[in-house]
Amino acid sequence: MKRIVIIAVTVLTALSAYAQGGKDIYNRYSGKEGVSSVYISPAMFGLMKELPDIPVEDGEVNLSSVIKSFEGMYILDVENSDLAASLAREIDSMVRQGRFELLMEAVEESEKMHMYIVKKGETVTDFLLLATEPGSTSVISITGNIPMAELQKILSMTVG
Repeated sequence: MKRIVIIAVTVLTALSAYAQGGKDIYNRYSGKEGVSSVYISPAMFGLMKELPDIPVEDGEVNLSSVIKSFEGMYILDVENSDLAASLAREIDSMVRQGRFELLMEAVEESEKMHMYIVKKGETVTDFLLLATEPGSTSVISITGNIPMAELQKILSMTVG
């Protein structure tokens, strides 16, 4: 019996570490010195009844259906160099564990930007943007249930 309890605790600990996401990271860093943070709740997204279409070269993009699927947005801007390095390492660890799938990377000299997603079937449940430069790290994390088809439509209109 003791052995089963130890195994169960080990599995639950591993699962909870794997399940950490934008909210957990936000809670760990928000309120610390050198950290600016913003949280946008599901209630705020629910207040956005009708969003205007955004004109692009070949038409307009309707973001309202995607934005209404957001369950939360967490934004961190870390200017404390020790905390910035810690945050970047923490997210890098999550990526190496296979938690996030890389969508895009951009590098300009010492500045780097990465976009990641977590998918469940044809739904994007997490979007994470990580921007780093010496001494600072910025993160935007969006949770929700974004249909991959909707995201593809938006990307095809804005990229192509």
